[in-house]
Amino acid sequence: MPVVTSLILRQMRMPFIVLIMGYSITIIGMTLTPGVDEQGNIWHMSIFDAFYFVSFTATTIGFGEIPYPLSPAQRMWALVTIYVTVISWFYALGKILSLFQDPTFKQELVKNTFHKNLRNIHEPFILICGFGETGNALARTLTERRIRAVIIEQDNEKIRTLAIQQYPVFVPGMKGDARNPEHLLQAGLQNKHCSGVIAVTASDETNLKIAITSKLLNQQIPVVCRSELKDFEENMFSFGTNYVINPFETFASTFGMALHSPSLHLLYDWLTGVPDTDLSNPVYAHEGHWVICGFGRFGSGLFEHLRQYNIQVTIIDPSEELRNEFLSKSENKGCDFILGTGYDAHTLQVAGIDNAVGIVSGTDNDSNNLSIIMTACELNSKLFVVARQNKKDNERLFLATKANLIMQPSDIIARKIRTLLTTPLMLDFLSKATNQDQEWANIAISRLSGVIGNSRPNTWTVTVNKNETKALHEVLKYGRTIRIGNILQNSLSREVKLNAVPLMLKREHKIILMPTDDVAIKLGDEILICGTEDSKNNMNWTLNDIHSINYIMTYEDIPDSYIMRKLHSYLKRNERRKTPRKQLLYKNKHNN
Repeated sequence: MPVVTSLILRQMRMPFIVLIMGYSITIIGMTLTPGVDEQGNIWHMSIFDAFYFVSFTATTIGFGEIPYPLSPAQRMWALVTIYVTVISWFYALGKILSLFQDPTFKQELVKNTFHKNLRNIHEPFILICGFGETGNALARTLTERRIRAVIIEQDNEKIRTLAIQQYPVFVPGMKGDARNPEHLLQAGLQNKHCSGVIAVTASDETNLKIAITSKLLNQQIPVVCRSELKDFEENMFSFGTNYVINPFETFASTFGMALHSPSLHLLYDWLTGVPDTDLSNPVYAHEGHWVICGFGRFGSGLFEHLRQYNIQVTIIDPSEELRNEFLSKSENKGCDFILGTGYDAHTLQVAGIDNAVGIVSGTDNDSNNLSIIMTACELNSKLFVVARQNKKDNERLFLATKANLIMQPSDIIARKIRTLLTTPLMLDFLSKATNQDQEWANIAISRLSGVIGNSRPNTWTVTVNKNETKALHEVLKYGRTIRIGNILQNSLSREVKLNAVPLMLKREHKIILMPTDDVAIKLGDEILICGTEDSKNNMNWTLNDIHSINYIMTYEDIPDSYIMRKLHSYLKRNERRKTPRKQLLYKNKHNN
């Protein structure tokens, strides 16, 4: 701890000098001051006796006069000793207290504690830059999956809240500016266990700087960034950022699913939601006249999806500049743009809220959004309501409005990043699923409903290789044929099927959606599966235990040890030799 040690030595140099000088003077004076023993002879304290006497006198303990009662001269010097040493100690203790109250010293102590905790991490961890609503949600999600996380945050108050967060796994946090490369390095950017960087600060510029720094100083690790502006998003990709997540575009895509295929939207919500939470119900966004209040990044994104289905839309926004730009585009003909806020009844009625089928409350102010929803629903109680919730703290208020869809940026980003980190194959599945029709989505929902119960399923990937599926890899190398249906059998009772559904099989560049039980598994395959946590654990045991996989395949189980294999082979040879003789005796007896 070079910085902490330097601060201690710098602040405590004078108190140490005062204490040493005080003790030295009083001890020497006590040894030089004459005393009288029991026989009346002159005596002098030894160095040890003087040190002992001054020590308990300075600490106000007061064990008495040793080894003989003190002479008047010694008592006079004892008074000097008391005042000199006690004042010295008060001075030193005052300096110690002021040192511990020094912000720089406290900061260095916290930093050293962080570095100690970082050194104690001996497994892969994710470096999260920014501990706002999104960072907190990500830390909780990762630790629930037993994935280690490390936080760097500029706001010291947010770092302090880490101590009261009840994460399943300890999460160390460091106060620092993630824009500063030195701070990122101190937070573990080049640590051998750092397996990824997530930049989710509120500033796109900061996230861009983090992406650039991460890719320049550690090119091997993946980088995920939050971005709400198109220019920054393109810049991030130009520096090799692996994933850039725009909450407005992501929600607009899910809104498009609800318009195009409610079943597909429901499938997306089930598979990307928090596992083991209650299942959501399907939402049905009807075609007809829609009103969008607020034409920023959120409202304009939803407008594009509505126009893809030739839906009539009326925009309400106070910006005259946006209105002129909107009306100047030929593709927007047939849509109205009204100057206003939308939370007053008159503006909504002018926009045709009485005959509308849906409303989007999409301003950047939660109070205005709530007011818009309440006013619109009073005028038309059958509206399909899409709400933008800017602050996580207002969650209860938006839930109370019973809006059909609520867009909360931190939740959307956390959900997508969770999917990226835990089951990256899910993105390929969702990309392919969006091109399927309503009938396919209905069948998929039906298959999932039959096995997952009333809670959102867990999703996991089975990668057929030596490291992750040892037993399966071994038997496939023997040339055995194992199909999807086999790994769905219960390792304790092969007649029972696990509560799991295969969503996708990826083989090199070939993708099979919802593979059937008869599809053969090959080395190198990646299989995306969803189901219950118990089924996941059971399947993992089967795929890594040779006895379990032999059992579900009805193959003869082979012992592990050399001696038992020899004994097993000997017994099998004897059985083969005895079998023809038994059959012959039976035949002769039958003929007689």
